[in-house]
Amino acid sequence: MLINKPLAQGLLTGKYDPDRPPVFALGDHRLRKAWFTPGALKIIQDGLAPLRERFGHTSAALTRVALQYCLQQADNAAVLVGFTRPEQVTENLTAIGTPLTTDELAFVRDTLGRLQQNLDAAGEVFLDEKGAGR
Repeated sequence: MLINKPLAQGLLTGKYDPDRPPVFALGDHRLRKAWFTPGALKIIQDGLAPLRERFGHTSAALTRVALQYCLQQADNAAVLVGFTRPEQVTENLTAIGTPLTTDELAFVRDTLGRLQQNLDAAGEVFLDEKGAGR
């Protein structure tokens, strides 16, 4: 099983701040996604809080949790992790750490499930599709 974007384009690493939302270059596909707007980033920040409390407040801690969660979904799981800088390859490979326990897997699943529900309740993912087909 190949899992694409296990870090959700950096959203699950806590790297984006709703008070200082990212600025992307014209043509960047993330400009279309509501998840990179201040409101959605606040939902994500709040949704990641339980993971930070349990596993650590660093990006490396959140990266470890996200990657381990994906890798432990099946015996043949592989993750396709993107990067924008060569240093991120090393960061991602060294962040994996030890596997999550059964209790930790359940905690991550429940926490990310609530986060996804909150994002879904906030509206469409793609900004240019709002109101389309209505």
